[in-house]
Amino acid sequence: MWVVRALAAVSLVALGGCGAGESYGSLPPPAHSSSAACAAAGCGEAEVVVAQYRRFWAESLPAASGAAPGLRRAVLAPVTAEPELTHLVRSLAVLDGKGQRSYGTDAPVSQTVRVNGLAAQVDGCLDSSRSGVADAITGKPITRGVARNPVSVEMVRGPDEIWRVAAVTYPGDTTC
Repeated sequence: MWVVRALAAVSLVALGGCGAGESYGSLPPPAHSSSAACAAAGCGEAEVVVAQYRRFWAESLPAASGAAPGLRRAVLAPVTAEPELTHLVRSLAVLDGKGQRSYGTDAPVSQTVRVNGLAAQVDGCLDSSRSGVADAITGKPITRGVARNPVSVEMVRGPDEIWRVAAVTYPGDTTC
């Protein structure tokens, strides 16, 4: 993904993975909240955090990558907080300007969660081998992700009680 790997949550997908040049529709993710659904089912706080973390990678980030530029913020907002929200929208715009797009999905392999009040830290491992950056016209992959991609995610719980991704970093000196 990117060194700062923000240009890469999109580029994250970009450097993150590889695979076929699959595209995503521009529909936003389901309206229900993973946090609300999990809370209703009696999950503990860590499980609620993990549900939103997984939704970010599996649903929202790919959907935002395929959405029209004017819709990306709305697609990401249910699971993404500032400053990551603005960073991702800008990163996708940079890819647009280069005639590129992200493709694929980064799949969470494992994660550990630490919850501290309104903040949570998720240290995980992503399978980014089926995601990356592709040429927007040909769909030909330009970058390809790795099968074991360490990631560190800061999450915050908003006034609406929903957990959201606030920052994504890729520790380059660790393995998973």
